[in-house]
Amino acid sequence: MHDTNAEQSLRNVSQRGDENRPYNAPSDGQCSIESDEVLVRRWLAEKSARTQEEYARDFEQFVEFVDLPLRYVTLGHLQEYREHLKDGYARSSQKRKLSAVKSLFTFGTKLRYFAHNVGAALSTPSVRNDRAERILSEADLWALLRDERDLRNHVLLRLFYASGGRISDVEDLRWRDLKDRPDLNGPDGRPGGQVTFFGKGGKTRAVTLYSKVWSLIIRLRENEESEGHGAADDPVFRSQKGGCLSRSQIWRVVKKAAVRAGVKLTEKTGPEGAVKRDEEGEPIMTSEVSPHWFRHAHASHALQKGADLELVRETLGHESIETTKTYLHAQPGKSSSYYVDEAPDFNG
Repeated sequence: MHDTNAEQSLRNVSQRGDENRPYNAPSDGQCSIESDEVLVRRWLAEKSARTQEEYARDFEQFVEFVDLPLRYVTLGHLQEYREHLKDGYARSSQKRKLSAVKSLFTFGTKLRYFAHNVGAALSTPSVRNDRAERILSEADLWALLRDERDLRNHVLLRLFYASGGRISDVEDLRWRDLKDRPDLNGPDGRPGGQVTFFGKGGKTRAVTLYSKVWSLIIRLRENEESEGHGAADDPVFRSQKGGCLSRSQIWRVVKKAAVRAGVKLTEKTGPEGAVKRDEEGEPIMTSEVSPHWFRHAHASHALQKGADLELVRETLGHESIETTKTYLHAQPGKSSSYYVDEAPDFNG
C-alpha cells in the first residue's frame, strides 16, 4: 500500500521534536509498531478497498485538524473535532468521520500502541434511520424482476434478493463458489444449492439457495457452458469482455431494471444539482433503488413471513457476537432465503 496523505501528515507532525514521553503510550514498551504512520497503514490494511479510501480521507482531515502525534491526542481533542465537523457536514458524514477516528484508536489500543482508548467515550451524532424508506414492497420487487428478461441480469437481481448479499459479495463471484445441495428441498420440493460469499472485511459465509433461484442459476451456467464459459474460475456474472461485471456495471443493471419497472423513480441530476433533460427538454429519470435495497427487502420480507431473527442475521452476515456462528456452518442446513423463494418465474 502506498503512503497516504494522512501518513505524510503524521510524519510531519511527529518530527516536531517532542522530548517528553507521550502521555498515552503504554509503560511496558511491548508494542511492535514504531510510528503513527505504521499504525495507520496496518489499520487500513484490515479494511476493504472502498473503506480504505474513505477512512484514509477522513483520517487525513483529522490529522490536519489536531496537528499532534496520535499519542498526544486526548478526548478533549476529539470533542473539539466533533464540534468542528458540525459546521459544514451532514450528520451522516459527521458520524462516519468520527467513527473512522474511533476505529483507529480502538485498533491501536488493542495492539498496545496506546495505553488508553481515548475514543471509547466519544459519542457520535445520531442519524435518522431511513431504512424503511429503502425497503421495496413485494409488489415493486415482483415488477422489477418480472420485467428483467435478460437471463444474466435477472439471475443477478434474483440472487441479490434470495441471498441478501452485498455488492461486494456478488461482484467477484465465480462458479466454484456455487455448488449443488440435493439435500435441500425448497417450498416446491425441488433441490437447491449453496453460494459461498467472500465479502466485507474478508469474511466468508455460506448461504443456501432454494429451488426457484437455484434452477435459474443452473440455467445460466448451462448457457455459459454452451458459449465456452462456465468453468470453475469463470465469473458467474460475465461482462462482454469476459471478466466480472464491475461495481458500476452492476449498479447500471439495477438502475435500468428499476426504471423500466417504474420503481422509486426520481429525476436525474448533475453534479451541481441541476435536473438533466433529454433532447425534447423532458427530465431524464433514474431510480433511487440500489443493489443494497435487495438486501433490505430480503431481511424485511423474510421476517414478515416468520423467519427467525437469528437466522436472518446469520444469512446476512451482520456484525454481532453471534457472527462467528456462520464460520462454523460451512454447510448450513437452512437460510432465510427459504422464506423468499416464491418470486415469479423467469419468462425470458
